[in-house]
Amino acid sequence: MKRTTITQINLFNELWRETNAIYEEWAKKYGLSYYELLVVLSLSEGGNHRTQKDIVTQWLLPKQTVNTILKGFLARGWVTLIPNDEDRRNKSIALTETGREFMHKISRELNEHECRAWDEMGPECTKALLDGMALYNRLFREEHKNEHA
Repeated sequence: MKRTTITQINLFNELWRETNAIYEEWAKKYGLSYYELLVVLSLSEGGNHRTQKDIVTQWLLPKQTVNTILKGFLARGWVTLIPNDEDRRNKSIALTETGREFMHKISRELNEHECRAWDEMGPECTKALLDGMALYNRLFREEHKNEHA
């Protein structure tokens, strides 16, 4: 069986970090951190039905990180918190008009950038990248489970 070289793994990790750095650089353009950008994307996609728990689950971020970000968004007047009738510990996050305008602008512009990049890649390369990442994630997860079984 052919073994993957450490060089290939290092290249994959380097590309992964570079992708994150591109998003971080993009976020800074709007005065946001990378994690704040992720929360903005959640809120602009989810409307007034998102909770802190939803965001934590979607992006696998620490609860305290999301809480700190939401406090900052509250201070900026971008969100308000609405008590949840079903679970008093969980509050729904509602965008203010200012928050909605800002967050939708950011998410729309980011989506346009991403779409142009994916369009440039073309359908064959796009499918190969998505299929390859899905396969890698499945195999890596299985390897981890087998190791800890």
